[in-house]
Amino acid sequence: MSYDDRRIEVAKAAWRVIVREGLDRASMRAIAQELGSSTGVVTHYFRDKEELTLFALEQVFENVLQDMKTCAEGRQGIDRLAQMIFVALPLEDIDKADWKVWVAFLGYSIGRDCLIQEHRKRYDFLRQIICQELADLQKALLIRADLDLTLEANALIALVDGIGTGVVICPEQFSADQQKYLVRRHINALLTHRHADTIER
Repeated sequence: MSYDDRRIEVAKAAWRVIVREGLDRASMRAIAQELGSSTGVVTHYFRDKEELTLFALEQVFENVLQDMKTCAEGRQGIDRLAQMIFVALPLEDIDKADWKVWVAFLGYSIGRDCLIQEHRKRYDFLRQIICQELADLQKALLIRADLDLTLEANALIALVDGIGTGVVICPEQFSADQQKYLVRRHINALLTHRHADTIER
């Protein structure tokens, strides 16, 4: 197994501990136990918990971005945007686990400026992606010309964040269909009148 593959294996062990016990209890020792190895093995790949946590979060983020890219391929128009947003939602159990890591990292970042900056970079990148999708839709006259695209991108991110956090805290709060409905309802409000209610299920 390569060095990079081993780092990912350690990160996956960290995810499991975080999802099961929370980030506060995800010590290097606990992660080593989850991995079935010594603490020395974990520290060989990561200097400390902060470095490991950042790497684990980056893997979650990269997975979402890759899924968004894959989902966007072959799609056009409003449905392309909707499906890309759906990918970021906790629709399946595996997505809920990723969201637990994401929310845990948010809490852990409070009071740690360097971690807050890392999180902001990820939000900025997501905002750029969504803004570009909205700009393409606006150019195609599919959404209203009077929209502030940055504001609308922020609104979509806030909607996804709210749903994701809600599902982590109260899993039965939103079914997969309800999550999609809320996104469709928001996107429909952006459409020009002649394209309203055209989002595929």
